[in-house]
Amino acid sequence: MELRTHPLVVSQVWRDYRGRQVNLARLLKAVDIISIDDSMGRACGALLGKAGMSDPIDAAVVLLSRSGDRIATSDPNDIERLIEAAGRRVTLVPM
Repeated sequence: MELRTHPLVVSQVWRDYRGRQVNLARLLKAVDIISIDDSMGRACGALLGKAGMSDPIDAAVVLLSRSGDRIATSDPNDIERLIEAAGRRVTLVPM
């Protein structure tokens, strides 16, 4: 299974300044963390406009997805709206 995300998702879960999130650090070694550039930022903004939403972190998660992917999220309602607006064929996995 290929895992991918972007750095701002990491910022949502990483609170370690003393080396205590060992399990999370191990998991992140297996994740492809994809940088967000200007064109992705613009695409996120366009998707947010289309969906009538405002969270660029969620928009980038959806835009990084590929057909057949599963998106694990604690915010399934917002992600579902973005998936629909983006026309993605992915499975939502509420956490």
